[in-house]
Amino acid sequence: MPCDFSLRLTGGGLPDFAGWSGYPSIAAFLINPGSTRWANCGTAGIGCNINIFLHWNTLVPHIPSSGAYAPITYEAIRELASREDAGALNALAEAAAVEDQFLRRTAIEVIGRHPQGRELRAIILSALGDPSEYVVRTACEVVAQWEFSEAHELMIALLASASKATRQVAIRALGTIWVDADFPLIFRIYTNTSEIDLRREAAWVLRRRVSSTHWRTLFNAFYVDELPRHRQWACELAENFSGPEILPVLSQLSLDTDGHVRKAASQAIRTLSSRNEGLGS
Repeated sequence: MPCDFSLRLTGGGLPDFAGWSGYPSIAAFLINPGSTRWANCGTAGIGCNINIFLHWNTLVPHIPSSGAYAPITYEAIRELASREDAGALNALAEAAAVEDQFLRRTAIEVIGRHPQGRELRAIILSALGDPSEYVVRTACEVVAQWEFSEAHELMIALLASASKATRQVAIRALGTIWVDADFPLIFRIYTNTSEIDLRREAAWVLRRRVSSTHWRTLFNAFYVDELPRHRQWACELAENFSGPEILPVLSQLSLDTDGHVRKAASQAIRTLSSRNEGLGS
């Protein structure tokens, strides 16, 4: 028979079974009342909506009117962002390990913006291997926010994710912790994938992180790209890295069908011509 009831933990850390008569199939387990672990309960044969109230000890304040501990909710987790005590970090660590993937995602998000969140960097690294893609992508966003170089190899691994959305956010995050050896990996995604969102993300990162070592490889791909913005970026690359030998290609781009490309090509031509004249004087 469907029912609604709550498991409330008493001040001593023990479950209050009041009102549970008639439900012998419910087994409640509480591990080490003095710790900050969760209370877990299992059901067998009953379709129940169980609201589990957490035993966060002193990590989360009591509800004044009832003496009960605060439930694990999105709001309760988000409120921890404004608390800088050790208890808040412990509570966030616990929340990042609960069964509900969306609560875990919220905990990772809050850790990412918490002033002391970096103390939980091991949890962010672990979240990059979470079974939930929502949690993984949120952890990637934290890597980008923190420029968290310790996560570099995990970001590389996520480039092979089955989820396009996860690959995209991993590319973006990798751009914040870039090493020059990443260029071939991201360039391969740019040139080989048929998914336009991934191509754009890869192109954006390559443009931001290109060096004198790889600029010509990227220019050769960009200037023949079907997307006008990438052809425009080719002109900017030439202006920043090239010499007069690239002027014939820029002359072609100055006749491009897109006005932004024509403008960028003309600007690059002027810059390179002026630079060359300066060298000759």
